Amino acid sequence: MTGAGWWLLVMLVAPGSDAGEARRAACMRRNEGAPVRYRGLVRALCADHRNLGGVGASVAVGEGGALRFVATAGERCAGGPPVTAETGFRVGSLTKLVTAALALTEVDAGRMELDAAIVTLLPELAAWDDRRAAAITLRELLTHSAGLADLHPWSAPGDEWIDVLGERPLWTSPGTLWSYSNAGYALVGAAIERSAGDDYAALAWARVLAPLGLRHATLDVTRALRGDVACGHLGRGAGVFTMDLAEDLEIGAGGATWTRPAGGMIASAGELVTLALGLGDPLVSPLSAGAIAALLRPELATQERPGEFAAPGLRARRLGDGSWLYMHSGNTGDFAAELVLVPARGFALALLGNTGDPLQATALVGVQELLGERVPLPLPAGPTSDYAGVYVAGDDAIAVELVGGSLTIAGRGLQGRLTHAGDHRFRAEGLRETLTFVFMGPGPASHLRGPEFVAGRVQAPRRK
Repeated sequence: MTGAGWWLLVMLVAPGSDAGEARRAACMRRNEGAPVRYRGLVRALCADHRNLGGVGASVAVGEGGALRFVATAGERCAGGPPVTAETGFRVGSLTKLVTAALALTEVDAGRMELDAAIVTLLPELAAWDDRRAAAITLRELLTHSAGLADLHPWSAPGDEWIDVLGERPLWTSPGTLWSYSNAGYALVGAAIERSAGDDYAALAWARVLAPLGLRHATLDVTRALRGDVACGHLGRGAGVFTMDLAEDLEIGAGGATWTRPAGGMIASAGELVTLALGLGDPLVSPLSAGAIAALLRPELATQERPGEFAAPGLRARRLGDGSWLYMHSGNTGDFAAELVLVPARGFALALLGNTGDPLQATALVGVQELLGERVPLPLPAGPTSDYAGVYVAGDDAIAVELVGGSLTIAGRGLQGRLTHAGDHRFRAEGLRETLTFVFMGPGPASHLRGPEFVAGRVQAPRRK
């Protein structure tokens, strides 16, 4: 359920095969009636469907403030019926947009405050081992700046997950540094339930989804399974492993329903477009004008990519005309989702697949052809001395050293050479996610951020 930006995507090139070409041809036939404006998007979708060995996919476009086009490819479940425009997919972390909007309905009602400590609704935080947790605000949780460690769902499947989370020290002091946390959005969901006195999924339906006319989008797996819904898939080809949504919840999230506010929604691509456009449209949004402004307000730099900022439930960067482009992604391992939104232009693009591979080429083509925006290329690495040093996370020391002109890393289970992955991000051997060096001021990196830690720099580099 990590939230990666889309603009570093590159065209995927994969060798063709008879099976892959058959998938691409079937996708092209299914969408042969696409309007001229969207034919490039269809070609990219069908190429991704072939190259990635995908099972099923759906892409939707909103322009002029309304849903205009939906394209589909493949099957809902391997060997089963085809994906339709109504097929629901797990959208992972795109759920955070709904959670942020739902929290703002409580702010509108006067029962929650963006800058008040959330401990008033979740008194458990006052008993956490790290006393700084009592100062965490709703705004900090919504913008991933609360300093929270993350929590794997299978490590706390029951009702005591807040107490389990509280046994872990904060990565940073609240309000000081952006650091993505699914657990933070789970806390927002718990606070909403305490504030409103009702179940999170029921509140999301009644206050956000239903008012925007989303008849099938849901956070209730049982309800979703009664409709047109995709399965998740692990692996590819003959070895693909298929899971229905109930199995997905048990295997991927250990049955932990507390994860729903961070990544539990099931929706079609068209519904995602309608949701994203509707939340920012004062004529139809369930939010007040002030809440819409808060939802779309870039709050702080993520330090993940140049010019990227965090807004509640979204990432943002400014376009050349001064408007803001918002985006987010969701990935549960067996589903992948991407959302691109430009409210000032009434534009939204949603891309869903029922494997863990995002539709990268399709996203790139959609942004360039439909928005007319060039995708910023990743920047080269800075001097190696900017990154080398000793970083500390809790009791763990991580050494980044210069060895023969290359960077190496050792500590916290990481060992070996670092490979540059664009901007200030690097890949460590054996680690799927990237590591990000954070620069909070002039000079060398101040922090090293990984998928399971944020480490502060405490020592100058050593050369070997």
